[in-house]
Amino acid sequence: MNALVGNVFFDTCTLWNFAVVDRLDLLEIRYGWRARWTETVRFEIDEGHRRGEPRLRHVQEALWLGDPVEVEGDRRALREIELIRQAMGGTSADPLKHLGEAEVIYHLQRREPSGIFITDDRPALDFALRRGIFALDTSQVLAESFTQGEIGCPAAYDLIIEMAAHERGVKVPANHMAICPT
Repeated sequence: MNALVGNVFFDTCTLWNFAVVDRLDLLEIRYGWRARWTETVRFEIDEGHRRGEPRLRHVQEALWLGDPVEVEGDRRALREIELIRQAMGGTSADPLKHLGEAEVIYHLQRREPSGIFITDDRPALDFALRRGIFALDTSQVLAESFTQGEIGCPAAYDLIIEMAAHERGVKVPANHMAICPT
């Protein structure tokens, strides 16, 4: 399932999900040298840490994420990013809602079409897949990690249950067979 193609871009919610259960190491093992994030995602992580989630400090210190990618462009590019953001439910009342995801989707469409998007934001995942972007959620990441022997069973399923207990919006499969089928 893990196509060894381009860079792997994370959104805030996925990094946050792995951080709150102290398992960012799984992302580093699976994607380390290809892992990327954007300036907006870094900003959202910084804000979350500032507002009281101490484990986000581990994301801030994760050297394997590399320097944040600055998604830049002319007015046309900024307008397209805004249209993507709005299509996922972003509003003018909350101009940062879905901005990180919209930037990643735009970047992968225009600059890095061989890249992978990892997100637990359902509207962003659905939008990316409809646009032909290779996109995964946490349960798929954990299934890959299990297949590669990076985490066992039932630990992989237990981890996603623990993430869900933090009310971060991770989608929990009906049973562990979706993550560790053997």
